[in-house]
Amino acid sequence: MAKQQPVLTPSAWRPLVVPLLLVTAWIAYSLVRDTGDSATFTSPNAFAVAVAKDTASGFLPGAIAATLARAIAGFLIGASAGLAVGLAIGLWRPVDRLLSPTIDSARQVALFAWIPLLSAWLGNGEAMKVSLISLGAFFPVALATAVACANVSRPYLEVGQVLELSRRQEVSKIILPAAAPAIVAGLELGLNIAWLGTIGAEYLIGTGYINGMGDGLGAYLAQAREYARMDRILIGVIALALVGLALDRLVSWSSRKVFPWHRQ
Repeated sequence: MAKQQPVLTPSAWRPLVVPLLLVTAWIAYSLVRDTGDSATFTSPNAFAVAVAKDTASGFLPGAIAATLARAIAGFLIGASAGLAVGLAIGLWRPVDRLLSPTIDSARQVALFAWIPLLSAWLGNGEAMKVSLISLGAFFPVALATAVACANVSRPYLEVGQVLELSRRQEVSKIILPAAAPAIVAGLELGLNIAWLGTIGAEYLIGTGYINGMGDGLGAYLAQAREYARMDRILIGVIALALVGLALDRLVSWSSRKVFPWHRQ
């Protein structure tokens, strides 16, 4: 029997309705606008030309690749540390009492408020940017992991007692599987904050705000602003939205494959 091909239903097209309406309004406005491109407006034609030019030159793909590499590196470092600290806090009460007050206080500091301190310690290079991104990922992952492990339902733990599981077996066979969905949610939030932190770090540190140089989409946007290139500003914003959405969907898809019982 031939495999049935998936059918696109009307509901599958609904997410495209608002973007299509915005593009239509943009085209219509550009047709009736008399002044052409300016520092506050760009036409669809100028936008398309800029996309083609920056893509062909490698400027835009290079910026996207640099931002992705930086975001992934920072997320992996921050999420790994967050998982380790969160597990320690959630599974051992003495560690909870030792670390929780400090972590709870530190996570109240806005992410970009760490920039002056990190800049003084690490300079304005790659280490500083990745450290800032790692901080953005660390706190939500650590908090979600700690809370999830510390609040596993009592009936699950009673099953372990009935089966006379050791502490290690209880953690690996009961606590971690039960806490996995909440931990995944923390990872997703950590990735979102890490992505936002990446752009902020590139934008603020990659240009004149703090004496340093940089690359990536944040620096791409900052340069476009400096030269009043509205076409490139729009390109950067759309690229950020699309790449961020792709990362979010990738993590959601991966979590559903690894944890089939976890549904968004």
